[in-house]
Amino acid sequence: MRRLRMAWWLLTAVTAATVGGCGAEPSASDPTSNSAGPALQVVSGSSAVRDSDAVAPQCRTSDLAAGLGPESAAAGTVAFPIVFTNNGSGPCVLEGFPGVSYVTGSDSAPVGAPAAREGSSSGPVQLAPGGQASALVFAVNVGNIPPEQCQPVAVPGLRIYPPDNTASLYLERAATACGNGQVATTQLRVRAVVAGAGGE
Repeated sequence: MRRLRMAWWLLTAVTAATVGGCGAEPSASDPTSNSAGPALQVVSGSSAVRDSDAVAPQCRTSDLAAGLGPESAAAGTVAFPIVFTNNGSGPCVLEGFPGVSYVTGSDSAPVGAPAAREGSSSGPVQLAPGGQASALVFAVNVGNIPPEQCQPVAVPGLRIYPPDNTASLYLERAATACGNGQVATTQLRVRAVVAGAGGE
């Protein structure tokens, strides 16, 4: 009788071990299987870079046209926006301050000191094809400066360097500049580029 009980107990233990071992076998279709093979890396859709999220390139001088907006005068200073238009085939970004100086011609050297920067940058401005951005310029009436200090020079226009560009644009705007770049009074001031054609 004791031998029969012992045999029954051994049979039960062996059967349980066999069933348990089979349950632990990884399935070929189980995605959590640790079996050998290349791992599948899941990338969240929200972290993928979409075309609409791509940053537009910096605007190049060759893709831009420059013009002058309406002038306003106050207290011996004339203010006018320089308006940049994106003539390129794709969007581009302008950010920061343009370079502005008086010149005696499209290929001439600057006359006097270039424009001093006023204020701080307002951040990048993205221009779609045909889109516009502007920077407000303040020009002092140099006739109020003693001639011996100013050394006045008649100038036909302005040389404009779009932000972060080394190639320039020429704008016709007749004025009188101080030929003495060391004159104490700043003859030109410029603000950073903002969206639209108003310059403010």
